[in-house]
Amino acid sequence: MTTDDPAGDAADTPANGAHAARAKAFGAVAAAYDVGRPTFPRDALTWILGPGRGLQVLDLGAGTGKLAAVAAELGHDVIAVDPSQEMLEVCRRRSGIDTMVGAAESIPLAHASVDAVIVGQAFHWFDHARALPEIARVLRPNGVLGLLWNNADTVVPWVRRIFQVIQGDDVGGSDRFDPVPILDQSNLFTPPEFVRFRHWHDLNREGLRQLAQSHSRVAILKDTRRDQVLDQVELIYEHTARPPEALRMPYFTDCFRAHPSEFANYRRTVDGPVAPHL
Repeated sequence: MTTDDPAGDAADTPANGAHAARAKAFGAVAAAYDVGRPTFPRDALTWILGPGRGLQVLDLGAGTGKLAAVAAELGHDVIAVDPSQEMLEVCRRRSGIDTMVGAAESIPLAHASVDAVIVGQAFHWFDHARALPEIARVLRPNGVLGLLWNNADTVVPWVRRIFQVIQGDDVGGSDRFDPVPILDQSNLFTPPEFVRFRHWHDLNREGLRQLAQSHSRVAILKDTRRDQVLDQVELIYEHTARPPEALRMPYFTDCFRAHPSEFANYRRTVDGPVAPHL
């Protein structure tokens, strides 16, 4: 899924209709999302999961499987869960990933059945009061929760112009979603650790157009207004790109890592049996 400036609208929360409409918009743009959005750095996921192989990993809110694919390439057993059948159809084209339709608020897995839960570009869409107990439930006692966001480096002028067209003027460093207070207040996880990685995503003209299409703010627009936004994005491409070289979109990947708290481990033991390792 996508950040899509989650902090830009204070009223756009999991409890209201606007948030729900935007969250459901991704299924209709699954193909554009898969082409236009960047993957995640391998180093970022290694920092979260550790250097080993063979963990049972749940990619929650997996979308088209961008993050799940990196976990599979690192040698882990991955299951991708997402509420959108359309997004998972794209994810199923990738190798080494099992898929299930499901939501963060009701994860279709057993108690203590995974070593890690990873969430890329999706945590801000969750109903946290319901999702965090579910995440803690399916994690094993020594498991890890990893939250990742790819954020375009809008300090670069042409990048800022593109995202101002896509997201409006409320774009930049102050609108990053901060999960730390939510995790702390839940009492279900240890204090999160944070690290940031740098990476790039190469885009041609069509790729940049699909990147814009994949953002929920654009996806829910009327056709005429959407075409105007995409034309503006293409105009920036014409003034910035130097074909045949790709346009290198700079990103920062913000990563948070936490583990189940003692309270979460106690609660899981009381609520249900621990699933065996496969």
